[in-house]
Amino acid sequence: MGFPLFIIGAVAVGLLILDHNLNLGLAFLHNPLFWFAYVALLALATMVRFVRQQSVLVVERLGRYNRTLTAGVNFVYPIVERVAYVFDLREQVIDVPAQDAITKDNATVTIDGILYYKIINAKDAAYGAEDIQRAIVNLAQTSMRSAIGSMELDKTFENRSEINERVVRAVSDAAQLWGAYVTRYEIKDIKMPESLRQSMERQMKAERDKRAAVLESEGVKQSEINRAEGEKQAAILRAEGQAKAIELVRQQITQVGGDQAVQLEVAKSAIEQYGRLAKAGNALVLMGDGADPAGWIARAMAVLKTVNAGTTTAPKSRAQPWDNQE
Repeated sequence: MGFPLFIIGAVAVGLLILDHNLNLGLAFLHNPLFWFAYVALLALATMVRFVRQQSVLVVERLGRYNRTLTAGVNFVYPIVERVAYVFDLREQVIDVPAQDAITKDNATVTIDGILYYKIINAKDAAYGAEDIQRAIVNLAQTSMRSAIGSMELDKTFENRSEINERVVRAVSDAAQLWGAYVTRYEIKDIKMPESLRQSMERQMKAERDKRAAVLESEGVKQSEINRAEGEKQAAILRAEGQAKAIELVRQQITQVGGDQAVQLEVAKSAIEQYGRLAKAGNALVLMGDGADPAGWIARAMAVLKTVNAGTTTAPKSRAQPWDNQE
Protein backbone atom coordinates (compact mmCIF):
# COMPACT_ATOMS: atom_id res chain seq x y z
CA MET A 1 0.00 0.00 0.00
CA GLY A 2 2.88 2.39 0.68
CA PHE A 3 4.39 2.03 -2.78
CA PRO A 4 1.19 3.06 -4.64
CA LEU A 5 0.85 6.07 -2.36
CA PHE A 6 4.45 7.00 -3.11
CA ILE A 7 3.69 6.86 -6.83
CA ILE A 8 0.63 9.01 -6.29
CA GLY A 9 2.72 11.59 -4.41
CA ALA A 10 5.31 11.68 -7.17
CA VAL A 11 2.59 12.25 -9.76
CA ALA A 12 1.06 15.00 -7.60
CA VAL A 13 4.40 16.79 -7.36
CA GLY A 14 4.80 16.62 -11.10
CA LEU A 15 1.35 18.05 -11.69
CA LEU A 16 2.08 20.80 -9.16
CA ILE A 17 5.17 21.85 -11.13
CA LEU A 18 3.23 21.83 -14.41
CA ASP A 19 0.39 23.83 -12.89
CA HIS A 20 2.83 26.40 -11.58
CA ASN A 21 4.36 26.86 -15.04
CA LEU A 22 1.32 26.35 -17.27
CA ASN A 23 -1.47 27.43 -14.99
CA LEU A 24 -3.59 24.22 -15.45
CA GLY A 25 -6.10 25.21 -12.80
CA LEU A 26 -5.19 22.54 -10.26
CA ALA A 27 -5.75 24.70 -7.22
CA PHE A 28 -6.18 21.75 -4.77
CA LEU A 29 -2.51 20.89 -5.26
CA HIS A 30 -1.61 24.24 -3.71
CA ASN A 31 -3.75 23.56 -0.63
CA PRO A 32 -1.62 22.61 2.43
CA LEU A 33 -4.44 20.39 3.70
CA PHE A 34 -4.06 18.12 0.67
CA TRP A 35 -0.41 17.58 1.35
CA PHE A 36 -1.01 17.14 5.08
CA ALA A 37 -3.59 14.43 4.36
CA TYR A 38 -1.25 12.81 1.88
CA VAL A 39 1.64 12.70 4.36
CA ALA A 40 -0.66 11.31 7.07
CA LEU A 41 -1.99 8.65 4.72
CA LEU A 42 1.51 7.74 3.59
CA ALA A 43 2.68 7.42 7.21
CA LEU A 44 -0.31 5.28 8.04
CA ALA A 45 0.35 3.05 5.03
CA THR A 46 3.94 2.47 6.09
CA MET A 47 2.86 1.71 9.66
CA VAL A 48 0.07 -0.78 8.91
CA ARG A 49 1.10 -4.27 7.77
CA PHE A 50 -1.39 -6.93 6.71
CA VAL A 51 0.11 -10.39 7.23
CA ARG A 52 -1.38 -13.33 5.35
CA GLN A 53 -2.36 -16.62 6.95
CA GLN A 54 0.56 -19.07 7.35
CA SER A 55 3.06 -16.22 6.95
CA VAL A 56 5.24 -14.37 9.47
CA LEU A 57 7.32 -11.20 9.31
CA VAL A 58 10.51 -10.61 11.27
CA VAL A 59 10.75 -6.96 12.41
CA GLU A 60 14.03 -5.25 13.27
CA ARG A 61 14.24 -2.06 15.27
CA LEU A 62 17.36 -0.02 14.62
CA GLY A 63 19.01 -3.09 13.09
CA ARG A 64 18.23 -5.53 15.91
CA TYR A 65 15.55 -8.22 16.13
CA ASN A 66 12.45 -6.86 17.85
CA ARG A 67 9.46 -9.12 17.24
CA THR A 68 7.68 -11.47 14.84
CA LEU A 69 4.41 -10.42 13.22
CA THR A 70 1.77 -13.11 12.72
CA ALA A 71 -1.34 -13.26 10.52
CA GLY A 72 -3.68 -10.26 10.74
CA VAL A 73 -3.27 -6.48 11.07
CA ASN A 74 0.00 -5.29 12.59
CA PHE A 75 1.68 -1.90 13.10
CA VAL A 76 5.29 -1.00 12.42
CA TYR A 77 6.86 2.24 13.46
CA PRO A 78 8.28 4.03 10.43
CA ILE A 79 11.96 4.95 10.14
CA VAL A 80 13.03 3.09 13.31
CA GLU A 81 11.52 -0.29 12.36
CA ARG A 82 11.55 -2.35 9.22
CA VAL A 83 10.41 -5.79 8.05
CA ALA A 84 13.66 -7.65 7.52
CA TYR A 85 12.48 -11.20 6.66
CA VAL A 86 9.28 -12.84 5.44
CA PHE A 87 8.73 -16.59 5.92
CA ASP A 88 6.09 -18.99 4.68
CA LEU A 89 5.02 -21.44 7.40
CA ARG A 90 3.57 -23.96 4.96
CA GLU A 91 5.42 -27.18 4.21
CA GLN A 92 8.11 -26.62 1.61
CA VAL A 93 9.36 -29.12 -0.98
CA ILE A 94 13.01 -29.29 -2.02
CA ASP A 95 14.20 -31.38 -4.95
CA VAL A 96 17.51 -32.85 -3.80
CA PRO A 97 19.81 -33.11 -6.85
CA ALA A 98 21.08 -36.51 -7.95
CA GLN A 99 24.37 -37.56 -6.40
CA ASP A 100 26.75 -40.50 -6.60
CA ALA A 101 27.26 -42.74 -3.58
CA ILE A 102 29.41 -45.81 -2.97
CA THR A 103 27.87 -48.77 -1.18
CA LYS A 104 29.57 -50.99 1.37
CA ASP A 105 30.50 -53.51 -1.34
CA ASN A 106 32.09 -50.76 -3.51
CA ALA A 107 29.23 -50.36 -5.99
CA THR A 108 28.51 -46.87 -7.34
CA VAL A 109 24.87 -45.75 -7.48
CA THR A 110 23.19 -42.45 -8.34
CA ILE A 111 20.36 -41.36 -6.03
CA ASP A 112 18.01 -38.41 -6.11
CA GLY A 113 15.22 -37.58 -3.71
CA ILE A 114 12.71 -35.09 -2.38
CA LEU A 115 12.84 -33.44 1.04
CA TYR A 116 9.95 -31.79 2.89
CA TYR A 117 10.44 -29.22 5.64
CA LYS A 118 8.64 -26.32 7.33
CA ILE A 119 9.64 -23.23 9.33
CA ILE A 120 8.74 -23.47 13.01
CA ASN A 121 10.80 -20.57 14.44
CA ALA A 122 11.07 -17.42 12.33
CA LYS A 123 13.80 -15.81 14.45
CA ASP A 124 16.11 -18.84 14.21
CA ALA A 125 15.34 -19.15 10.52
CA ALA A 126 16.29 -15.50 9.95
CA TYR A 127 19.52 -15.51 11.91
CA GLY A 128 20.47 -19.19 12.15
CA ALA A 129 21.56 -19.75 8.54
CA GLU A 130 22.17 -17.57 5.54
CA ASP A 131 20.33 -19.90 3.13
CA ILE A 132 18.17 -22.52 4.85
CA GLN A 133 17.29 -24.50 1.72
CA ARG A 134 20.90 -24.77 0.61
CA ALA A 135 22.00 -25.85 4.08
CA ILE A 136 19.26 -28.50 4.30
CA VAL A 137 20.00 -29.87 0.80
CA ASN A 138 23.74 -30.19 1.45
CA LEU A 139 23.14 -31.87 4.79
CA ALA A 140 20.63 -34.27 3.21
CA GLN A 141 23.16 -35.24 0.53
CA THR A 142 25.92 -35.95 3.04
CA SER A 143 23.53 -37.95 5.23
CA MET A 144 22.40 -39.90 2.18
CA ARG A 145 25.97 -40.84 1.21
CA SER A 146 26.66 -41.91 4.79
CA ALA A 147 23.56 -44.12 4.88
CA ILE A 148 24.33 -45.71 1.49
CA GLY A 149 27.95 -46.33 2.46
CA SER A 150 26.90 -48.49 5.42
CA MET A 151 24.77 -50.85 3.29
CA GLU A 152 25.41 -53.37 0.56
CA LEU A 153 23.96 -52.83 -2.90
CA ASP A 154 21.08 -55.28 -2.48
CA LYS A 155 20.07 -53.70 0.83
CA THR A 156 19.80 -50.23 -0.71
CA PHE A 157 16.81 -51.39 -2.77
CA GLU A 158 15.21 -53.32 0.08
CA ASN A 159 15.69 -50.73 2.86
CA ARG A 160 14.55 -47.50 1.25
CA SER A 161 12.39 -46.66 4.23
CA GLU A 162 15.36 -47.13 6.58
CA ILE A 163 17.50 -44.80 4.44
CA ASN A 164 14.74 -42.19 4.44
CA GLU A 165 14.43 -42.34 8.22
CA ARG A 166 18.18 -42.00 8.74
CA VAL A 167 18.35 -38.94 6.49
CA VAL A 168 15.38 -37.33 8.26
CA ARG A 169 16.91 -37.90 11.70
CA ALA A 170 20.28 -36.50 10.67
CA VAL A 171 18.85 -33.39 8.97
CA SER A 172 16.25 -32.71 11.67
CA ASP A 173 18.86 -32.53 14.43
CA ALA A 174 20.76 -29.79 12.60
CA ALA A 175 17.70 -28.03 11.18
CA GLN A 176 16.37 -27.29 14.67
CA LEU A 177 19.16 -24.73 15.05
CA TRP A 178 17.92 -23.07 11.87
CA GLY A 179 14.29 -22.87 13.02
CA ALA A 180 13.18 -25.57 10.56
CA TYR A 181 11.68 -29.02 10.96
CA VAL A 182 12.21 -31.76 8.37
CA THR A 183 9.03 -33.80 8.05
CA ARG A 184 10.12 -36.52 5.63
CA TYR A 185 12.53 -37.52 2.88
CA GLU A 186 11.72 -39.77 -0.06
CA ILE A 187 14.08 -41.43 -2.57
CA LYS A 188 12.78 -40.90 -6.09
CA ASP A 189 15.12 -43.17 -8.00
CA ILE A 190 18.25 -45.29 -7.61
CA LYS A 191 20.33 -45.71 -10.76
CA MET A 192 23.38 -47.86 -11.34
CA PRO A 193 25.85 -48.50 -14.20
CA GLU A 194 24.62 -50.70 -17.04
CA SER A 195 27.23 -53.39 -16.40
CA LEU A 196 26.19 -53.63 -12.76
CA ARG A 197 22.54 -53.79 -13.70
CA GLN A 198 23.16 -56.68 -16.10
CA SER A 199 25.15 -58.51 -13.43
CA MET A 200 22.28 -58.13 -10.98
CA GLU A 201 19.81 -59.40 -13.57
CA ARG A 202 21.93 -62.52 -14.13
CA GLN A 203 22.15 -63.03 -10.39
CA MET A 204 18.39 -62.71 -9.95
CA LYS A 205 17.79 -65.10 -12.88
CA ALA A 206 20.11 -67.67 -11.33
CA GLU A 207 18.35 -67.30 -8.00
CA ARG A 208 14.94 -67.78 -9.63
CA ASP A 209 16.18 -70.88 -11.50
CA LYS A 210 17.53 -72.26 -8.23
CA ARG A 211 14.22 -71.75 -6.45
CA ALA A 212 12.35 -73.34 -9.38
CA ALA A 213 14.62 -76.42 -9.29
CA VAL A 214 14.19 -76.77 -5.54
CA LEU A 215 10.42 -76.46 -5.78
CA GLU A 216 10.33 -79.00 -8.61
CA SER A 217 12.41 -81.52 -6.62
CA GLU A 218 10.20 -80.99 -3.58
CA GLY A 219 7.17 -81.64 -5.73
CA VAL A 220 8.64 -84.87 -7.13
CA LYS A 221 9.61 -85.97 -3.61
CA GLN A 222 6.14 -85.33 -2.24
CA SER A 223 4.60 -87.08 -5.23
CA GLU A 224 6.72 -90.19 -4.67
CA ILE A 225 5.89 -90.18 -0.97
CA ASN A 226 2.18 -89.90 -1.70
CA ARG A 227 2.37 -92.69 -4.30
CA ALA A 228 4.26 -94.99 -1.92
CA GLU A 229 1.82 -94.22 0.88
CA GLY A 230 -1.09 -94.97 -1.41
CA GLU A 231 0.42 -98.29 -2.54
CA LYS A 232 1.08 -99.20 1.08
CA GLN A 233 -2.50 -98.50 2.11
CA ALA A 234 -3.82 -100.32 -0.95
CA ALA A 235 -1.71 -103.40 -0.15
CA ILE A 236 -2.92 -103.36 3.44
CA LEU A 237 -6.54 -103.07 2.34
CA ARG A 238 -6.11 -105.89 -0.19
CA ALA A 239 -4.54 -108.13 2.45
CA GLU A 240 -7.31 -107.37 4.89
CA GLY A 241 -9.91 -108.04 2.20
CA GLN A 242 -8.31 -111.36 1.29
CA ALA A 243 -8.11 -112.35 4.97
CA LYS A 244 -11.78 -111.50 5.49
CA ALA A 245 -12.74 -113.39 2.31
CA ILE A 246 -10.79 -116.47 3.39
CA GLU A 247 -12.35 -116.31 6.84
CA LEU A 248 -15.83 -116.00 5.33
CA VAL A 249 -15.22 -118.96 2.99
CA ARG A 250 -13.93 -121.03 5.90
CA GLN A 251 -17.02 -120.26 7.94
CA GLN A 252 -19.33 -121.14 5.04
CA ILE A 253 -17.57 -124.42 4.30
CA THR A 254 -17.95 -125.64 7.86
CA GLN A 255 -21.72 -125.21 7.68
CA VAL A 256 -24.19 -127.85 6.44
CA GLY A 257 -23.99 -128.28 2.64
CA GLY A 258 -20.63 -126.60 2.43
CA ASP A 259 -19.02 -129.66 0.79
CA GLN A 260 -21.57 -129.68 -2.06
CA ALA A 261 -21.07 -125.94 -2.63
CA VAL A 262 -17.30 -126.34 -2.84
CA GLN A 263 -17.66 -129.34 -5.16
CA LEU A 264 -19.94 -127.27 -7.41
CA GLU A 265 -17.50 -124.32 -7.52
CA VAL A 266 -14.56 -126.61 -8.30
CA ALA A 267 -16.51 -128.31 -11.08
CA LYS A 268 -17.49 -124.95 -12.58
CA SER A 269 -13.89 -123.73 -12.44
CA ALA A 270 -12.59 -126.90 -14.10
CA ILE A 271 -15.13 -126.65 -16.91
CA GLU A 272 -14.24 -123.01 -17.51
CA GLN A 273 -10.53 -123.81 -17.72
CA TYR A 274 -11.17 -126.62 -20.20
CA GLY A 275 -13.26 -124.25 -22.27
CA ARG A 276 -10.48 -121.69 -22.37
CA LEU A 277 -7.96 -124.31 -23.46
CA ALA A 278 -10.26 -125.34 -26.27
CA LYS A 279 -10.74 -121.73 -27.47
CA ALA A 280 -7.03 -120.99 -27.40
CA GLY A 281 -6.38 -123.78 -29.91
CA ASN A 282 -3.39 -125.07 -28.00
CA ALA A 283 -2.47 -128.73 -27.85
CA LEU A 284 -2.26 -129.98 -24.29
CA VAL A 285 -1.68 -133.60 -23.31
CA LEU A 286 -2.97 -134.64 -19.90
CA MET A 287 -2.19 -138.11 -18.58
CA GLY A 288 -3.40 -140.00 -15.58
CA ASP A 289 -6.04 -138.60 -13.26
CA GLY A 290 -5.35 -135.09 -14.45
CA ALA A 291 -7.08 -135.87 -17.76
CA ASP A 292 -10.45 -136.39 -16.08
CA PRO A 293 -12.24 -133.36 -14.51
CA ALA A 294 -13.90 -135.71 -12.06
CA GLY A 295 -10.47 -136.63 -10.76
CA TRP A 296 -9.71 -132.95 -10.12
CA ILE A 297 -12.90 -132.54 -8.22
CA ALA A 298 -12.32 -135.68 -6.14
CA ARG A 299 -8.77 -134.62 -5.28
CA ALA A 300 -9.96 -131.12 -4.27
CA MET A 301 -12.72 -132.55 -2.06
CA ALA A 302 -10.19 -134.83 -0.37
CA VAL A 303 -8.00 -131.89 0.46
CA LEU A 304 -11.01 -129.99 1.79
CA LYS A 305 -12.02 -132.86 4.04
CA THR A 306 -8.49 -133.10 5.38
CA VAL A 307 -8.47 -129.38 6.21
CA ASN A 308 -11.87 -129.58 7.90
CA ALA A 309 -10.79 -132.55 9.93
CA GLY A 310 -7.70 -130.66 11.12
CA THR A 311 -9.70 -127.63 12.21
CA THR A 312 -12.43 -129.57 14.05
CA THR A 313 -9.99 -131.76 16.01
CA ALA A 314 -8.69 -129.74 18.93
CA PRO A 315 -5.00 -130.25 19.73
CA LYS A 316 -4.15 -132.05 22.94
CA SER A 317 -2.78 -129.87 25.66
CA ARG A 318 0.65 -130.57 27.03
CA ALA A 319 0.63 -132.33 30.36
CA GLN A 320 1.64 -130.10 33.23
CA PRO A 321 3.69 -131.28 36.21
CA TRP A 322 0.94 -130.53 38.68
CA ASP A 323 -1.65 -132.72 36.84
CA ASN A 324 -0.19 -135.95 38.32
CA GLN A 325 0.03 -134.66 41.85
CA GLU A 326 -1.96 -136.64 44.37
